[in-house]
Amino acid sequence: MSGPRAVVVSRGRDLLRVEMARPRQRNPIDDTLLTELAAALDEAEADPGCRVLVLGARGADFCSGTDLSGDRPVPGDGLAAGAELPYWRLLDRLTRSELVTVAVVDGRATAGGVGLAAACDLVVAGERASFRLTEMLVGLVPAMALPFVARRVGEQRAFAATLRAEEFDSEAARAAGLADLVGADAERVLRPLLAALGRTDRATTAALKRYRARLFPRDERLGHDASHLLLERFAAPGTRALLDRAQEAGAA
Repeated sequence: MSGPRAVVVSRGRDLLRVEMARPRQRNPIDDTLLTELAAALDEAEADPGCRVLVLGARGADFCSGTDLSGDRPVPGDGLAAGAELPYWRLLDRLTRSELVTVAVVDGRATAGGVGLAAACDLVVAGERASFRLTEMLVGLVPAMALPFVARRVGEQRAFAATLRAEEFDSEAARAAGLADLVGADAERVLRPLLAALGRTDRATTAALKRYRARLFPRDERLGHDASHLLLERFAAPGTRALLDRAQEAGAA
């Protein structure tokens, strides 16, 4: 794999910790990141002693979303009929994994980065955390992130936040439901959470998550439809110009 690694993986007691590690690039979502995150999740799930996967990031950005500065639309474009983009598959895995998935957000989560956090079972937010879906500003729709945000904050709240490209700081995120635990020091908040999660075995977590999926089922075609909608919006007349202007202004 060419270029620097997108993540750094470390092990702890009963857990695997994954940090997005390209702060100079604002931790973008691209093929490299998606491949390495999927591999880390594979590793954690293959270890019967692992109960928790912790997803964090280095630098001022948790994740800046998909890098749309080039001509190639999104990671994994060129879908076959019925297929889903890798980003959707990762979000779906985070919700369905028998592990407890915990996002530690202590920086800016933008666009697809919001979806990455929202797909995790629990979100810990530090004082530097912010959450903002910016896709509408550049002619796109957060088709894949929106279902995971909406399951946390509710349909209308997610819709309104998307329309307005609303930014949530850590306290507003907790009030809305985007974050579960908030503190000035995210690591200090994380430690007792991990201790509490260590008291529940993996099989029980898996059973709870399966039951939640049964209680609140998701349309099986949603990933396909979301993936194709994103590609359609990227190809729509005028979208490229909006993206280019946003890049020049530093707003994307």
